[in-house]
Amino acid sequence: MKKIMAVVLMGALLLTGCGSSGEDAKKGHEGETLTVLTNSGYPPYEIRNTNGELEGFDIELTEAIAKKLGYKDVKWEDIDFDALIGAVNTGKGDMVAAGLSPNEKRKKGAELSDSYYNASENTTNYVLTLKDGDIKETKDIKGKKVGVQLTTIQESTVNEIKDEYELKVDSRQNYAQMVQEIKNKRIDFIVVEKAVADEYVEKNDDLATFRLDVGTDSEGNVFAFKKGNTALCEEVNGVIKEMKENGELDKLISKYFDKEK
Repeated sequence: MKKIMAVVLMGALLLTGCGSSGEDAKKGHEGETLTVLTNSGYPPYEIRNTNGELEGFDIELTEAIAKKLGYKDVKWEDIDFDALIGAVNTGKGDMVAAGLSPNEKRKKGAELSDSYYNASENTTNYVLTLKDGDIKETKDIKGKKVGVQLTTIQESTVNEIKDEYELKVDSRQNYAQMVQEIKNKRIDFIVVEKAVADEYVEKNDDLATFRLDVGTDSEGNVFAFKKGNTALCEEVNGVIKEMKENGELDKLISKYFDKEK
């Protein structure tokens, strides 16, 4: 029985990502540049500040990981979200850091790291809409026009419920653009992770948010690598494990997600 369970557990690990070999996975990349693909406009994960520079949780975490692996620097490529997996698989970058959530399609199409952030509350789906509008709870979304980002978990969630709630779905590339469309009353609401909704509400007094209590939520956040590039994936997993154990990851999470602190 124990032997059977061991086989089952091993199989489950193989299905979820590239695995992790901890400290032994680190090989060092002294003098090399790590090219990372992202999609900005998704606070607090990756945004551009007033100087046009990338910052956020994913940005700081990725640069910390790169430093620990010996890379001399990180080159960021800011591209459309729905192009990220295809781009990393064609060699346009070494990895993807973009608040990416794992699903079956992504598991088959790329190597996925271990989860580096999976707070059940902050990664659940929330509705972002006008504060003075008529959408106050989930039942109010029926018959409305919803904005979602292409190829995201949230797009899949909306597609699950669109018939039941008679939704008109507007899939786009950019969250910031969709937020502006809410303000212009061309979109009634968008669906995003709670942490992202909270960031937009904090910066926009005319917006409000609440939990979407239907559909499938995110399973946390992972990095993605070219299919077959298990070496780099395992090295990154080793650093994720180290940063979890020494408290560095918790400090970063607190910085970006624990607003009350």
